[in-house]
Amino acid sequence: MPRFAKAENRRLIPLCSFVSFVVGLGLLIAGCAGGEPKHPTWNNSTGAEQHERLLWKAIQDKDWVNVERRLSPTFVGVNADGRMFDRAGWLELWKSAQVTEFSLGELQVQPEGPDMKVTYILHLPASGKGPATAGQRVVSVWQQLKTRWLLSSTSITPIQNN
Repeated sequence: MPRFAKAENRRLIPLCSFVSFVVGLGLLIAGCAGGEPKHPTWNNSTGAEQHERLLWKAIQDKDWVNVERRLSPTFVGVNADGRMFDRAGWLELWKSAQVTEFSLGELQVQPEGPDMKVTYILHLPASGKGPATAGQRVVSVWQQLKTRWLLSSTSITPIQNN
């Protein structure tokens, strides 16, 4: 009887090792295939769309440190009135804008070599000065610099109501 138990144990050892390997491999694959984070942050965001949304959220939250950190030193922006701004001017524009809410629609991301072009419609609440707009068409270009992405240019064009 002891021989039988020893022989069975010898057969179970390779089987247990194989099962442990398969389970471990499955857990590793499941951990890597998690997709986009449910709550993206600047540290875990996986793409230009998330960066664009995080930038607007930072503007809404008046998190000027993070807004400034995401603008390229050579940033150029054009607002809906056609005025061009450098990095410092763009920051001042949004600091005075009082963004309380926003939404992005029809968002598309297109690679441009090592850069990413993001196009979308931006909806901001009416400021009380005239009729509400149909939204603003935005084109942004994000560039990867070392381990982080920087916004190098943005152009905003009003969409006319028909």
